[in-house]
Amino acid sequence: MKLRGFVFITTFTMLIFTFPLFGQVEGLSGWNIFLDPGHSGKENMGVYGYSEAERNLRVALRLRDYLLETTDIDTVFLSRTNDQQNVSLTQRSDLANALGAAWFHSIHSDASGSPGTNSTLLLWGQYYNGQEKVPNGGKAMSDIMVDLLTRGMRIPTRGSIGDCSFYTWSDWCRTSGGPYLSVNRRTTMPSELSESGFHTNPRQNQLFMNDRWKKLEAMTFYWSMLQFHELERPFAGIVTGIIKDQESLKPINGAIVTIAEQSDTTDTFESLFHKYSNDPDLLRNGFYFIENLPDEPLIMTIEAPGYYGDTLEVTPSAPFFTFHDVQLLSSTPPTVVTTTPAHGDTNVLAWSDITIDFSRRMDRASVEANLTMSPDDELSYRWTGNYTRLIIRPDTLQFLTTYSITISGAATDRHNHPLDGNGDGVGGDDFTFSFKTGTRDRTPPVVVSFHPPLNDIDVDPGQIISFTFDEQINFSGLTDEQFQLKKLADGSLVPGIFEHYLVNEKSVLCFFPEEKLSPGEKYIGKLFEGVQDMFGNQTEDYTNLSFETRDQQYQIITIDVFEDDISNRWWNPSVSGSTTGIITDSTYRSTSAEYVNHLSGSARSMQLNYGWETGASAWLLRLYLNESTPKNVHFDENQLLQAYIFGDGSGNKIRFAVDDNVPVYTAANHEVSPWYTIDWIGWRLVSWDMANDTAGVWLGDGNLDGVLRFDSIQMTYTEGSAPFGTIYIDDLQLSKPKETGVELRETLPIVGDFQLGQCYPNPFNNNTVIPYVLYRQARLVKLSIYNTLGQKIAVFEDLNTAAGKYHVNWNTKNYIESEASSGIYYYELTVDEQKQTRKMIYLK
Repeated sequence: MKLRGFVFITTFTMLIFTFPLFGQVEGLSGWNIFLDPGHSGKENMGVYGYSEAERNLRVALRLRDYLLETTDIDTVFLSRTNDQQNVSLTQRSDLANALGAAWFHSIHSDASGSPGTNSTLLLWGQYYNGQEKVPNGGKAMSDIMVDLLTRGMRIPTRGSIGDCSFYTWSDWCRTSGGPYLSVNRRTTMPSELSESGFHTNPRQNQLFMNDRWKKLEAMTFYWSMLQFHELERPFAGIVTGIIKDQESLKPINGAIVTIAEQSDTTDTFESLFHKYSNDPDLLRNGFYFIENLPDEPLIMTIEAPGYYGDTLEVTPSAPFFTFHDVQLLSSTPPTVVTTTPAHGDTNVLAWSDITIDFSRRMDRASVEANLTMSPDDELSYRWTGNYTRLIIRPDTLQFLTTYSITISGAATDRHNHPLDGNGDGVGGDDFTFSFKTGTRDRTPPVVVSFHPPLNDIDVDPGQIISFTFDEQINFSGLTDEQFQLKKLADGSLVPGIFEHYLVNEKSVLCFFPEEKLSPGEKYIGKLFEGVQDMFGNQTEDYTNLSFETRDQQYQIITIDVFEDDISNRWWNPSVSGSTTGIITDSTYRSTSAEYVNHLSGSARSMQLNYGWETGASAWLLRLYLNESTPKNVHFDENQLLQAYIFGDGSGNKIRFAVDDNVPVYTAANHEVSPWYTIDWIGWRLVSWDMANDTAGVWLGDGNLDGVLRFDSIQMTYTEGSAPFGTIYIDDLQLSKPKETGVELRETLPIVGDFQLGQCYPNPFNNNTVIPYVLYRQARLVKLSIYNTLGQKIAVFEDLNTAAGKYHVNWNTKNYIESEASSGIYYYELTVDEQKQTRKMIYLK
């Protein structure tokens, strides 16, 4: 019998635990390993409140046990063994070096702003010249490990990659020589770092919560180490997989899987998920894992409450996992989940659709044949949600009339289960709901608010003008002459476009000037009478407004215009560990081509849907800007931080967050603006005067010190505000006061890989010079010129890609060598995958 041990290290002590064990696999004697569960405490919080640090530790402990209990390895070192230890990166590598460890394996999971992202990755130490770190071995182990880990997790992979090749966006390898990762650079033994999927992926992090899943992951590392040492892997005898609902494909909680008298029950709210959610139906993984099975055909049975069971034959394979995913058919009869309007609703609009949501996929013909409405009306049907939502459009409902809709118990789902109309769990009951239509509207629409406020003398020249009504108006009946905006000094009309938006059954008209308004000018506007609602009632009076723009010119420095894919730089709110009090499934970011800032010629905005857990003790939604080109825009407090925000009138609050004292990045460097109540609907320029407005309260000291960079957009819920809503954000920017000159619209970072300069002269007559600087070698450089409609009219391709200063001459010729017309143009420099844009004015 051989005494073997594992060691875990704290800053002050070294504890050695020995295990008198007989190794089943021989060949690791004389070898040891330093296991490093990445991070400490509950760092790097994943979705649903389960952190990467917690997960990493438990995988490492499982791996330690496999190595000590089944091999003749000498020693397993651990950088930490509990959630209370806080170990720095330097301490981890220094301790491994001091102990003379033969190998360093760092265990991690990854994060992304996109919840759908999920893949494995192995990173081995690499020098800037592309060579593997000395001593070698990390690449060979990584190549084995990424294969087994990926096949075990059954997700995509990014591969086994040298860390300098992976982190190409950083200059660290170029300036230091590499490797990039501290655990690869500082250690004196072969090393690698594993990224086992993404804890920001909702499905993956629910699997991470499962203790048996950690066994699966640890087993792939264990097998990789045996293969690296050319040792035969023992027979696995493991059957594992996911139990799902056949219709929804959602994992099933509480499913019991039995093989050869061994059973495993998938996680439930009571057994696990109550630690991470108050909603018993929110979390599920359906994961089972049964080990120590013989190498022979076995009977597998699956049972779950509310489902028809299943039986099949399975034979464990050697020497890997045997995967068997099973779909069970629900035995629960279908019910009606919600209706719109709800039962008992009054003042229902006579022209609105009627929506019925079912718990299961329904048989269309059966439902439509068994649905009646009283009083009777001609009905048309439309199904969505894979036949779980029925949308009914009546021909003509009468005003002030009570209607009842009944679906008889003879209606069935796709599997012939009869409707459970009263929700008692037994099918065959009718379902009925009633509502009453409202009166015909005979009142004309009323302008309840407009912006800017009357006689405001400090209006930003980039502000958008809006009129909000108390009801929906008939926008098709408006004419171009319905609204006029004039400069008071000379009576000249301001050209622009009107857009109509409908929010919560209220209309808002937004006027976008063709150009930003002139600084220091008085303007008067008039919305003329004749605006009609949906019943033809029209306003009889006009609405006046007057305001004065701020006498200040600005240089505009764009942080983000949201024109491209934002998923890799803007995290979904649920990913941030600061986010709390939200309904995860209702809170997410995306892009919109419908709600855009026409003042800047935008084609897309960022859409933010949100939902609040109104019973929570605190609420914060953090929409975080990840490390990216927009993150590299550095600035100081002597500027305005602005964004165009389309409000939903919810009464919730929004604010900006920045980091100060860059490049020091700690929680204490997070500063915030005051909260702005979203009491408006439609587009509005929201501005934080960082030099003069009081800062808000969050993690910092309330002072904006040193160099700043953007951190996040944040929201919070207040009692009485709407629990659900949608806002849109466009043109996140800085406005830097300047004395004279033509306004610039830049999308260039202050620091970065390249810089696009302002063309000169500007405005210009028949020729202008466009300068740019490359700070590094690029693969692709091209310059494109666009008109205000977003149409590309000229392009200069195959420009010089070596680092240096360059310029391009534009002689106002377009693709067909004809002269462009006078007006505003935008020139865009593309360097590899990054772009910067500036504005120029051509005057004949």
